[in-house]
Amino acid sequence: MEPTPVSEARGYLFDVYHTEDRIYLWTKDKHGNHTLFYDFYQPIIYANGPPEILKKLVHRLYELDALADKPCFEEKTLFYENKKTNVLKLVLSRPSLLPRITRKLYALYGKFDIFHSDIDLPVSYMVDRNIYPLCKLVIEYKETIFGKQIVSIRSLTRPTDREYTVPPFKIVSLSLLKSHRFDMSLNSLRVGVGEKFHIIPADKPMHLLKELDEILVQEDPDILLSAYGDQVIFPYLFSKAQNSNFMPSFDRDKTAPIRRKIQTQGTSFSTYGTIVYRAPSYPLFGRWHIDSKNSFLYKHSQLYGIYELARMSRLPVQKMARSSTGKALTYIEIDVALRMGYLVPWQKSAVESPKTALQLLNADRGGLVFQPDIYKGYAWENVAQLDFAQMYPSIMVIHNISPECVNCVCCENDPDVPQVPQLGYKICNKRKGVVSEALEHVLFRRSYYKKRKQQTHGEAAEIYEEKQASLKWMLVTSFGYLGYRNAKFGRLESHESVNAFGREKLLTAKEVAEERGCALVHAITDSIFIQKEDKSPFTKEELNDLCEEIKFKTGIKMIVDGVYTWLLFPPSSQDSKMPVANRYMGRFESGILKSRGIDSRRKDLPLFIRDAQKKMVDWMNSKKNIPELKNSEKEILSIYRSYDDILKSGSVSWRDLLIRRSTSNSMEDYEVQGPSFLALTQLDELGMKVQAGEKIKYLVLKSKSKTGGLRYAVEEVLELKPPDEKILWDKEYYRKLLTSTFQEVWAPFASFSDFDSLRSDQFLLPFS
Repeated sequence: MEPTPVSEARGYLFDVYHTEDRIYLWTKDKHGNHTLFYDFYQPIIYANGPPEILKKLVHRLYELDALADKPCFEEKTLFYENKKTNVLKLVLSRPSLLPRITRKLYALYGKFDIFHSDIDLPVSYMVDRNIYPLCKLVIEYKETIFGKQIVSIRSLTRPTDREYTVPPFKIVSLSLLKSHRFDMSLNSLRVGVGEKFHIIPADKPMHLLKELDEILVQEDPDILLSAYGDQVIFPYLFSKAQNSNFMPSFDRDKTAPIRRKIQTQGTSFSTYGTIVYRAPSYPLFGRWHIDSKNSFLYKHSQLYGIYELARMSRLPVQKMARSSTGKALTYIEIDVALRMGYLVPWQKSAVESPKTALQLLNADRGGLVFQPDIYKGYAWENVAQLDFAQMYPSIMVIHNISPECVNCVCCENDPDVPQVPQLGYKICNKRKGVVSEALEHVLFRRSYYKKRKQQTHGEAAEIYEEKQASLKWMLVTSFGYLGYRNAKFGRLESHESVNAFGREKLLTAKEVAEERGCALVHAITDSIFIQKEDKSPFTKEELNDLCEEIKFKTGIKMIVDGVYTWLLFPPSSQDSKMPVANRYMGRFESGILKSRGIDSRRKDLPLFIRDAQKKMVDWMNSKKNIPELKNSEKEILSIYRSYDDILKSGSVSWRDLLIRRSTSNSMEDYEVQGPSFLALTQLDELGMKVQAGEKIKYLVLKSKSKTGGLRYAVEEVLELKPPDEKILWDKEYYRKLLTSTFQEVWAPFASFSDFDSLRSDQFLLPFS
């Protein structure tokens, strides 16, 4: 019998997934053609524990017919202990068994250690084959009755490459005409193909499915880019397709046994004191579905940000789009750990060490903040802002902060190892930490993209911006993940160590600036705001010299964010004698305005109110100093009055006055009947269920009672009203909001103090 001939194919790795006992790969070549291949893969896990437990484990795996080879012991390096040990190597016969085995092993957690068992199968496969999403590769394959079976696969590029190309992708968009909370039978699907749009009513499911199928067959898109696709559109479409026994061409793959469980309930979880909602996941096979409303990465860095992190983490693109930047970093760290020869634990195993009350007080202190001294005034002139460049990630790299390196066993008795200031934790000097190694490359990579963005223009500059933005958010989360209780590479002592180094470096920067005759105006975590004692302007040379000295003494690059010709620290709305650490605005010498925390940057306030403050702030930016601002009060009062007149006339669209809130509970769990509860009640009456963490929008209506209590109407209730019905919103409520947002930015410069009097018809000021 003649051997089966082997053919060769080249292209980009487009998609990777597994069903049953096979790994499936889709490639896209330079001509735009898509090809499906399949491969067999036997994942390897390792176990370590008492012999009697390991015997029971092996016996159970034999019963499941889960072993492809005879178990044997192999020498590996333990991650935290940094020592060699013999662990039991288990080669699984079928990859589909791994999730089942992992769930079973959870019941035995603590009785023995298991390694490499919870790495996503596509990722594990790509690590084993040294490939990654969107890499250029060459595949040798043979034709079988089941399709193209991979004989060998080899990547022609590396995930560390900073300059790379991706093939052009054809995109079809999916969105809803009405709110996503309406029943789909009352809604319509908006399908975008290039510059054209198709509006397909959803009240006739079979018609909708056939219309969609026709578009998908004709266009054959690579990406379906949706809004609320995971939460609403695809659960509805798949449900109707299963009921009618007609499945449109959502998936390119027609060979793999694809089974979907229709799920509409997402998950809600708490992070940093905020309740976050995450919709269910509806990926496609051989085609990408990316939900812009269910992707943090897409919101902040668009498609190239997703591509960048998928390449680095080896997470498939659709998985990456729905994952956090912290998960991407975890998989980058897994890749580093595997290359270093470590066993990767399946659960975080480094618990916090016991501490006395005094030790807890010293360790659990967070970042350092110096509040601005507002007794000297809310507004300042000639203030320079200096920022440490990526302070926390840089600390982790420079000082080798990684969970296995802080208070490590191998350096326990070495008095000469580096120590964490104030805390006395020892830091390993025998090995480079996994977290440090991973972040060093990310820092270098982001710096490269930022430089290239400045050197290019147009589409190329936009691509570099998207790439660096995704890395920025990864670096932002890298510090938090060190102390996250479920992080695979996390340990509270390493989190505390970064904070301790950060406080020391900020104090050093403050002291260096003061030694040069500068006064500290404000400081927060990684930034200092300074002013000369005589309040004169800074020269470029003075600031550059200061930054170089700070860099020399701290080891971290310090950059000049800008010099403010005027800078404002608005007081707290709760206490006018108190500033807010992360709220300020000011005009740089370059003419650029910078603001943080003010109303025009908030997403919860109505669009009309934000636009009003933005107009005022833009006007303020045209004034170079505080006297110019104060002498031009009539102009900003004119801007305020123009917006106030629009509110008084009632000519604002109700959509521009919607207030946005994130629900912190389900309706049943609210104890106070505030606006969010009342909005949820209205949605519940419409048959619309809202989970904790979802966003809602409501309008404040004109009160019908003499007592003047506020009334609210949720967006969906208003959309059901006839187009010609006038919606009476509470003019006084929104006028008060406008006054408040005006007061926030103008109070320190105003010639009057009673801002509420602005709403009075008797208002008299000497500006005529």
